Amino acid sequence: MLIALSALFSACGMGGTPDPRSVDGALAYLAVAMERDEPGMLYRALDVRSRHAMISIVEDRRAAAAAIREHYPPAERETALRALGDAANVESAEALFLERCDAGCRRELAGRLGAAVEQDENGNELRVTTTRGEIRFYRENRSDWWGFVWRQEELDRERDRAAQERRSIERNAAVHQQRSRLQEGPAE
Repeated sequence: MLIALSALFSACGMGGTPDPRSVDGALAYLAVAMERDEPGMLYRALDVRSRHAMISIVEDRRAAAAAIREHYPPAERETALRALGDAANVESAEALFLERCDAGCRRELAGRLGAAVEQDENGNELRVTTTRGEIRFYRENRSDWWGFVWRQEELDRERDRAAQERRSIERNAAVHQQRSRLQEGPAE
């Protein structure tokens, strides 16, 4: 189906990499990403809000992990690091997306891809009903790509939680650091 969909877009003059600034282009871009099995291309097709949330999540989790490794007592480190979850162990937001949107996730998305039969625009968000399902898209400005919406509300909540927990962990790390200095005693 995906090969047929991307072939259809090619036949309509959308050869090469489709332009996701139109709805048909965004659908075609997703189809090409699926056909090529390029999760990195799929990550670039995400809506900007989801990408930015994952960027913040990874940054906060990695910073929290660094504070734990550097300042928490050895007996508390492993448990505290485990509590941070998968975002503390990846190098980038793209890597986090690739870990979370596995083959099953991609199959589910591919199962909804098809030609657009109905569109409902509400501000910067667009709900597209295809011949096979429904996909939400979002863009900040008219000149931006239509990015597909993926777990955006969930990612927003996780971003807020990661930022709060980072601040708490950094405060705890400072307390552990002070306690460690006090236990060492005054320098002679």
